[in-house]
Amino acid sequence: MKERSLLVTSLDTNSDKAISALFGKIKTNIDFSFPDKEKICIMMTSALYSEGKSTIAANTAIAMAMSGRKTLLLDADMLKPMVHQLFEYVNGVGLFDAISTKEDWRRFIIKSSVPNLYIMTSGKKPLLSARFLGSKRFKSMLEDMRTEYDYIVVDTPPVLAVPDAQILSPLADGVIVVVRHGKTTMDALKNANEALSHANANIIGAVINDKAVKDGIYYGYGYGYGYGYGKRGRRMKTKPNSTNIKTVK
Repeated sequence: MKERSLLVTSLDTNSDKAISALFGKIKTNIDFSFPDKEKICIMMTSALYSEGKSTIAANTAIAMAMSGRKTLLLDADMLKPMVHQLFEYVNGVGLFDAISTKEDWRRFIIKSSVPNLYIMTSGKKPLLSARFLGSKRFKSMLEDMRTEYDYIVVDTPPVLAVPDAQILSPLADGVIVVVRHGKTTMDALKNANEALSHANANIIGAVINDKAVKDGIYYGYGYGYGYGYGKRGRRMKTKPNSTNIKTVK
């Protein structure tokens, strides 16, 4: 199966359209989490790899862009970048190059085929990505990006893989943790939650991936989605084996 089939823009069956609608609901719940903000920066992460965070980040960004809002999808997973594969781009230059040079970061932005959606791939792979993501240069870039985009979706490495997500999480308005049903363990989720909490991250919710929904409909090609949202400072009690994802409490 080609990676592009994981994007809602390539879906056309009724069940596939239901998936697209669910990403619209995720976008709406993000909006509800920040009723007083006109511009929102969201970080997507997971406890470990292979939990679907990049696919969910990309599709959430598409839903935001399709609502008519200028949206940036930023691939900050320099360890195992996936965004360029999802959109079938060559990952020649991108975020690393924008951080490590004095060139205008706009030079590294790709205007996608989705109206209002812009993408910055990860670019070259550094030896120590945390050093670049924690730099003053990156923080300054992100502040500039906030002035130009209505939504920014940042795809980061898993929390338990490298410290990058902890470094980036305080810079985002909110963090969403992706959980894969049947794969993510409670210990991994607990450890990821504690690491993000120590970084003072605003964990606004979680998305459960690869799970049939309550009414028994299984949404296409191996992905089903649930979602839950909470408030700043409350601890996540998501159970990956539960029927529906639990909200942040």
